[in-house]
Amino acid sequence: MGRSMIEKTNIMGGTEFSVSVEEFDRLTGEHEFSEKYKTKKDEMLKRYRRSVLAPSRGGWVKAAAAFLLILTMPVLVSKAAGSEFFYRVWGALGKENIESHEEVLYDEEKGTSCTVTYPKREYTNDALDKAEELIGNSASFVPLVKEIGDTRLTVLAAAYDGDAAVVEFTLEREGGVEGFCYGQLDNESKGAWFAEDAPFRFFFADCGESIYVDLEKSTENILYCYDYMVVDLEDQAQGLTLEIYQDQDEDEDVAVPTDTLFVPFPNKIGKKEYVNGDGGNISLSPIAMNVDVNTGLGLDSLQAYDPWNVYYAAIKYVDGTSFVVHEHAIDGIHSCEVEIENTGYTCGSEDGHLVFVFNRLVDMGKVESVIVNETVYTLK
Repeated sequence: MGRSMIEKTNIMGGTEFSVSVEEFDRLTGEHEFSEKYKTKKDEMLKRYRRSVLAPSRGGWVKAAAAFLLILTMPVLVSKAAGSEFFYRVWGALGKENIESHEEVLYDEEKGTSCTVTYPKREYTNDALDKAEELIGNSASFVPLVKEIGDTRLTVLAAAYDGDAAVVEFTLEREGGVEGFCYGQLDNESKGAWFAEDAPFRFFFADCGESIYVDLEKSTENILYCYDYMVVDLEDQAQGLTLEIYQDQDEDEDVAVPTDTLFVPFPNKIGKKEYVNGDGGNISLSPIAMNVDVNTGLGLDSLQAYDPWNVYYAAIKYVDGTSFVVHEHAIDGIHSCEVEIENTGYTCGSEDGHLVFVFNRLVDMGKVESVIVNETVYTLK
């Protein structure tokens, strides 16, 4: 199945069109958050642009079931916590494989409907038997607690490779966390998000992120979250700073954090460099890869700026198998029977780099090469 073509018809007195999940996110001028909300989000994103891999959240709800679940969660720390962290962040625990499917989303206020094609996602336990070897000494399992009004935030675990990070945290409040919106389709797209009227918000500074909520493990009062991030930190940075926004003045032009929480990293996860024939490079770790889109892919500066032009990314192993990280169709350039997204988050930077944060671990000792579009990268 390739990308859906735009088809306009009348539905519920408005306009309906069909589009792929990537194209939907690239649409402009439709269903944006308020200027105040965007200002707060921009403070977090800094130089990073939004991912092109999922639908916009503002105003859109699933047809026939327009509701949001509000949940929360507890604290867990033990030697076994590391094992569960690995299996829930990079394994199949608490997840099911997702075939490509279509969902009808609509904006009640504008009467506009959209059929969105979501990509295929596969979860495996690949390389988890080597998790301790690959990232064990680079992961932190020291719990950090922050009270935000009557809601408790607890960071349970974190890991970081210099380009990407994953943080496990819980939110806990009797009766449910207010203003935190999530669900299955959010897990398949940009992740959980804060409503505009939420009593608080928080974002990791200098990061783009997608929060996956474990729907299997969460309960009415406990929410388990896994935050996949692309980071833009100084080389000497020793951790991430979570910025918390609470009780903001409605007239404020620029949002200022009311509190922060520093999440330290003991070590960076090790990386290797792969290069193409023109000198373009990829920085690869067990959890992510950073692709220099400027060199070796045949893209001009404008094309390199737009992650949409990276239509295929895969890791080839020495046994002949491949891990397809991402694939989507581009008319006249690349076609595929089904679009694939095996990431927790993907984000591009202004200088033409694209970072894929994987939804599984990569055994670095088994990698033969990396392929981006039609270009092959080998170990430097």
